[in-house]
Amino acid sequence: MQTFQHPVEKTTVTEGWQPNIDLLKRTLVPQGVTLYPDPEERLAQVPDEYFDIVTNSHGGLPIRDIARVLRPHGLFVSQQVGATNNYSLSRFLNANYVPAFPDNNLPQVMTELREAGFEILKSDAAFVKMNFTDVGAIVYYATVIPWEFPDFDVKKVMPQLHQLQKIIDSQGSVITFEDRFIVLAKKN
Repeated sequence: MQTFQHPVEKTTVTEGWQPNIDLLKRTLVPQGVTLYPDPEERLAQVPDEYFDIVTNSHGGLPIRDIARVLRPHGLFVSQQVGATNNYSLSRFLNANYVPAFPDNNLPQVMTELREAGFEILKSDAAFVKMNFTDVGAIVYYATVIPWEFPDFDVKKVMPQLHQLQKIIDSQGSVITFEDRFIVLAKKN
């Protein structure tokens, strides 16, 4: 844990995605970092009031469980992908698209944190423009984030891809928006 200058014996990681669990077992656990595999994203193996700080980047947000594992006055910080991330592009390629995590938005998360006994210290949101100048890049993007492009199949969406290419040819790019938010809270 040289980056944070934090002692490895005081560092704990929870992880839900099996490829990352395997990676952490090979890289951080041998250094002395404690790993709690957490495929259910419920922090079930973590003892009550165990952490002073919980960070979360793009993971599930079991707010009540986070409150349970934080000590009094502990800090929680999270950067999240919001529910409307790339919504217009996802919907264009799949008319039946519904966000995988429709309640993952800043007002909802702040409400849940307050209800769980947290004080919000900082919060912010951003909707950042992303330009695609190549249909191949859109195809690649849609294949690596299946939760935003469920059941993506190039053959099925070929008419939409041709339409996107026409937009790129005339406008120079296809624009979509990334939805991000951050929240910093203290457990009371």
